[in-house]
Amino acid sequence: MMLRFARSRRADAGTALLEVLLALALFVVAAAIVTSGMSASTHNLDRQRRNTHAANLAATVLAEIQLGIRSPAEAGEQPFTAPFDKWTAELVVSPTETETGGASGLLRVEVIIRHQESVLVRRLTQIIRVPDSLARTAAF
Repeated sequence: MMLRFARSRRADAGTALLEVLLALALFVVAAAIVTSGMSASTHNLDRQRRNTHAANLAATVLAEIQLGIRSPAEAGEQPFTAPFDKWTAELVVSPTETETGGASGLLRVEVIIRHQESVLVRRLTQIIRVPDSLARTAAF
């Protein structure tokens, strides 16, 4: 009878150890899945933040052109000042024509915003009326 009781205790101890190992394995798998999801979420949040920031910078450049603060004749990539020194803006300006082919007095201004540390490129285009003095100096 004593022998039977000893075998029963060993079997229970082996079962308990198996249950602990199985629970540990399930915990490790669950932690790996949660960590992977958190990493992907953080990456997507950073990408969305940069996209929104680029759209804001493009709208700012267009507003500066409309207010006369920035000239539409600026060619090439222009860096922003700190704290936006990792961003650049490029202007592509072209005149628009009327249906008869004459000058309409409007400019098609495309702002291209780039981030130097990522492959992010954001474009914003708008047709704007600028003062005649600025329209004549704009590079086409």
